[in-house]
Amino acid sequence: MTQTPENRTAPSDPAAPLITIDVWTDVVCPWCYIGESRLHDAIEAEGLSDQVHVRAHSFELDPTSPTDSAKDNIAHLVEAKGMDEAKVREMEEQIQGMAQEMGREYVTGRPMANTRGVHRVMQAIGEAHGVDAATEFFMQLQRGYFTGTANPFEADAVIARAVEAGLDEQAARAAHAGETHDDKVEAEVREAASMGARGVPFFLFNDKYTAPGALPLESFRQALRQIADEARAERAQA
Repeated sequence: MTQTPENRTAPSDPAAPLITIDVWTDVVCPWCYIGESRLHDAIEAEGLSDQVHVRAHSFELDPTSPTDSAKDNIAHLVEAKGMDEAKVREMEEQIQGMAQEMGREYVTGRPMANTRGVHRVMQAIGEAHGVDAATEFFMQLQRGYFTGTANPFEADAVIARAVEAGLDEQAARAAHAGETHDDKVEAEVREAASMGARGVPFFLFNDKYTAPGALPLESFRQALRQIADEARAERAQA
């Protein structure tokens, strides 16, 4: 982990969670799915389920992806990144194996297109109903994408999920279409970049420590132990 220049500390309110984790993520990012699954398992393994607050933030894995059509994820990487198809399939199978080791489903064939609309909808939910509602909306959609039960590129399906999260349908449609909340997405992308993020997942613990990438489970556990102990000590001194 890297300490941020601000060196801010965890909240001293004894009723607040010991650890707040901000995660910059994209709905189509396989390593985000793996990393967030490992983080979840680490939180449970350390007995901190009621002491950790996770907040999702916007970051586009590939802003150049088309907005008007969805391709197969394999074809997208072959065409857009110039990768060998056999290598892409091998990579997907390796990630599938990692997910299965954690007891998670993972489909290797998925649609791929631009995710900006999903991020705008998440921002609209956050503005209307708070970061927890926005995070839950986004994480459920991401899990659905990698388990083959949700398509984030079907506008009506995304809007229906946003309405279930409490957002007004017209507000959801406006955000998805790009009429609102684009500036909020840009602001979160810039914030991550200012801390050194070059990709996702990117984690910020207690506004103090950053960690890029899908860390191994034990690394997450060690980080959580260290940060929880530090937060307890700071509260004891407050």
